Amino acid sequence: MKEHIINNIEEIREELIDLSKKIWENPELAFEEKYASSIQKEYLKSKGFKIEEVENLPTGFIASFGEGKPVIGILGEYDALPELSQCVSAERKPLVEGESGHGCGHNLLGVAGVGAVVSTKKLIEENKFSGTIKYFGCPAEEEGGGKTVMCINGCFDDVDCAFTWHPFD
Repeated sequence: MKEHIINNIEEIREELIDLSKKIWENPELAFEEKYASSIQKEYLKSKGFKIEEVENLPTGFIASFGEGKPVIGILGEYDALPELSQCVSAERKPLVEGESGHGCGHNLLGVAGVGAVVSTKKLIEENKFSGTIKYFGCPAEEEGGGKTVMCINGCFDDVDCAFTWHPFD
């Protein structure tokens, strides 16, 4: 099964790299992640996910596929930080001096979660597994508490288990 999941990811590898680069090149601060959330929603919708907006959180969303239990959640983040603008380069070279950027790797964090749910969806379909996979688009992780708003709204109430990660963890 592990090899199957890896193959599923490899099939969409270039699409995920493209999404990540787009988010990297268009950094948005907490609660302003309109572009990052919209391109992830569009991509997930094109892969057969149902998109649900989050009340009082315009850049937060839930993408789901499947039905019934278990409900497995994958959390993704995509907010940038102030004054971390950076070209795709190993040396410090801002895209725009003093502007925001993804110094914490959130362009990767969100897109990796997108890849995980798309790969899992394919596994569910091919094996006729029951259950639901959800991607939680969580804005404002660094500065603002987007997940707190999602908790208050009950977004995670039906989730049996959830996974998240962070670059360098």
